Amino acid sequence: MAYETVIEVAKLVLLPGVGFLVGFAAQWFLQERKSRDELVRALADQRAASLCKLWEITTLPAEVTALEDSMVTPSEVRERLDRSVLDWYTKQAGALFLSWNSTQLLFRLLDLMRSEQATKKQLESAVSSLRSQLKLDCGVYSRSEAKRDLTRPRPSPWKIRVFDDEPRP
Repeated sequence: MAYETVIEVAKLVLLPGVGFLVGFAAQWFLQERKSRDELVRALADQRAASLCKLWEITTLPAEVTALEDSMVTPSEVRERLDRSVLDWYTKQAGALFLSWNSTQLLFRLLDLMRSEQATKKQLESAVSSLRSQLKLDCGVYSRSEAKRDLTRPRPSPWKIRVFDDEPRP
């Protein structure tokens, strides 16, 4: 008889209590998720514009692309790129729009730009990794596509002008 009383108490008190707690936790989790999704949607246009600006900033200039792969990049070029990326990250609030993985890759790029031994190939690799992650973050790439090697086009047969003030041929 005492055993049946315990089971009745469990049915009347314990099960509804557990059900309430599970329902409350699920509701809290869903509300957190909904709030985050609403924020992401509200910032989508600003995020896209900001990431486009980062894409533009990380386009390596002719002073770098004209170098041989193993050549060390000039300090003044690295300093200019570093300053542009840091300005985007801090003053233009670009940090708000980066995923954790993209932030890590951006920091890797900044670290490389601050290295006296940074070669063209290393910079291209760091920029490529960051851009691939940005495409993954934006949904342009799937996870499996991001892991595949992309075939690069052959080098341009036309002379790359290093400075914009050179006369055109």
